[in-house]
Parts: sequence; structure tokens; C-alpha cells
Amino acid sequence: MIVYTDSIEYAAKILPGEIDWQASDKTTLSPNLQLLAGNIFHDRARYQAEIKTAGIWQYLFIIEEAPSSHYDLMIKFGEENVDLPHGILCLAGSSGKLHGQRARPWVGLPGNIHLTVYFTPQQKIDQFGIGFTILSAVSVIETIDAIDGLSGRAGIKWVNDIFIDQAKVSGFLTNAQCLGDTITAAILGIGLNVEAAPEIAPDGFVPKAAALQDFLINPASGSPATVFDTLIGRLEANYELLVSGQYSQLLERYKDRSIIIGREVEIISDPLSGPSERLASGRVTAIGENLELYLEGKKKPITRGRLVLKD
Repeated sequence: MIVYTDSIEYAAKILPGEIDWQASDKTTLSPNLQLLAGNIFHDRARYQAEIKTAGIWQYLFIIEEAPSSHYDLMIKFGEENVDLPHGILCLAGSSGKLHGQRARPWVGLPGNIHLTVYFTPQQKIDQFGIGFTILSAVSVIETIDAIDGLSGRAGIKWVNDIFIDQAKVSGFLTNAQCLGDTITAAILGIGLNVEAAPEIAPDGFVPKAAALQDFLINPASGSPATVFDTLIGRLEANYELLVSGQYSQLLERYKDRSIIIGREVEIISDPLSGPSERLASGRVTAIGENLELYLEGKKKPITRGRLVLKD
């Protein structure tokens, strides 16, 4: 894997060990990768290294403080048909320009993981839209499970928030682009609070935020380097399941770690503009094949909206 960074000091926190960093030689990149790097680093000095790693990851761009969203950047490149290779990772140490669903602001604090993943499947993938959402959720859950003392602690709040106890520790966004039945690009944006919990205005959707290290006896067991290494490993393994037709296996893992089944919830609309309204309320009896929610006594499943846990 070829790694580029603007900060060797920060990169060492993510990629420990002896790495032979050199001043970046831009000529080693294709024109489109040069364009990507220019949009990530702008005019900052860059360093590069090659590290041995098995699997699909070809390029890793590490920036200490991102001036803009890598997730939005990769979507823009995909929409403009910029030809990029499969298996690109973009990691930001911090950023004030991140966002969640519906462009809700999210501050990326130092010590946390802010990762954008770029795949180019170039094949048909059954249930690809929901599939990449499930892939992201399951990968984060399995990453947290691998940390000493946190196995089984994290759960998924419909549809894309990861909670430990009553606190949000992670969220993610997904975007898939296609040409006919062929998925040409898939972009995942994952935020995972490792060392620092952002200050948020609590509401019914997210009562509070927390970081993984808030729950650890031994903080070293959940360092950013350990979390990053585990996360990209789980993303690769679960990506291979999805593209090989194992959607149902990922779906079952998602359902197994849901924190809403059997609980009283309220579903609120999430319009791009204007006031929201209550869509439904009741006890969740099941999650369907496409993550639709079935509520007790309701014939029609819920397919969209924001969820409030009532008990």
C-alpha cells in the first residue's frame, strides 16, 4: 500500500513501526490520483512511503487536519467519472467540515477516526444500497468487539448510528454509484470516536456522545492505531462477503446487534427543509430484508425517518 501524508508525526500514531518516509514524488501518481491528492493536501508538503499489507488497499492518504470532507470529495469524483483505482483510504486526524445525514454538522476531533473508503466493484451487487450501509455498521461493531473489554457492548440504532449504552460513538454515510446494473463506485464515510467525545446538543435522537476510551480500563487496548488497523481489516472482509452474494449473512449480523428490536420507538420525518412530523410510534417487532421496520399492530413497514427510543 502506498501511503501519503502531510504529517509524519500524525501518521506514526496510525501506522506504528519503522517506516521509510520520503519527500513525495508526484510523478509516481497517475494524473487522476495527483488530482485527488491535490484536493486532499492542497499546497501542503507531502511525504510518501510504501508499506507491506495484504488485501485490497492500494492507497492511503493521511492528513492531520482536513479542510473539507473527503467523503464529499470522493462522491464528486465518482459523479464526474474520474477514473480512480479500487481500494483507496482517506484518513483525517481532525476536521471542522464533516457532516452526518442531511448535512448535519459533525466536528472531527483529534484522536478519533474519520475515514473515507473508496471501492470500485465494477459488478452487479444485490441490494447494494442497503448492503453498504449494513457493511459499514457490521464492520464498526466488529471493530469495537475486538477491543479488550468492549466485546458485545456496542449496538446499532436504526439506521446508521452505533451506540454503547445510551451514547453515540460512531456514525457513517454511504453512497453507491451505478451504470445500469453495474456498481461503478461505492463510498463509505465513517466517524468513530476513539479518544474524544464531541460536545453535542442532546436530543431524542442522540442523547449524548462518547468515545471508546470512556469505557476502557486500559486505554492502550483501544488506541487509534489499533482501531484503524482492525477497522480496515473488517471492512475488507465484509466487502468481500457483500460482493460475493453473502448479503443475508451481513444482514443477520446487523439484526443481531440492533438495539431497537422489542423496544418502543417513535419515527420522525427528516425533510431537507421545513418542519418534521411524527410518522409512527410503537414497539419494533422486526427488521426486514431492506432494513424496513415493522411495528406492533402496524401493517405498513417504516422505510425512512429518524428514530427516537422511548424506553
